Amino acid sequence: PLLLHLIKKNKSLSKILYDIIIKGDIMFLDLAKKRRSIRKFTDKEVTDKEIKEIFESVLRAPTAVHRDVMKYILIKDKKSLEILSKFKKSGAEFLKGSSLAIAVISDKSLAKNTYHQDACIGATFIQLACVDLGLSSTWANVTDAKNEEGKASQEYLHELLNLDEKFNVECIIGIGHGAEEKSEKEAWDYDTHVEEIVI
Repeated sequence: PLLLHLIKKNKSLSKILYDIIIKGDIMFLDLAKKRRSIRKFTDKEVTDKEIKEIFESVLRAPTAVHRDVMKYILIKDKKSLEILSKFKKSGAEFLKGSSLAIAVISDKSLAKNTYHQDACIGATFIQLACVDLGLSSTWANVTDAKNEEGKASQEYLHELLNLDEKFNVECIIGIGHGAEEKSEKEAWDYDTHVEEIVI
């Protein structure tokens, strides 16, 4: 897969971006265009081979000071996915129809100032790796969410996944073979969002 090839070839994210932007390699841009939030999935299962290919890329994602702070929990059992889909009041129902859910977790004790950022980078790698393999996904946010009973989703997931207090669950990503199609992702306006300055 393209994403894994780029990651293996370059040791730093900045070098990957340099090759993409400066050398004019637009293949990564294709992944960015195709990555859309898909919440409807077919019954076709995500294979163990595909899962391992996803993590070939994800386990190379950068973290601050290259700390080993990330943990990923896989949920494939259908009953478990249904239970998981209720971790917050709304916005996670799609998980029960997915083939696979990945809980993206970071260790707050090892990365006190960067555990959110480290987790978000890992989650992004998951979603781009999915596109690279022809799979679809959507991210379900955990931060500040509550379930139907008013319980904090973070606390609920800690109990459900049997997690130590030192861990933070950043999001749950539902993955499968998409049963809906969306047009390519449009970029925000360059002139509005990008500015060059001299300090």
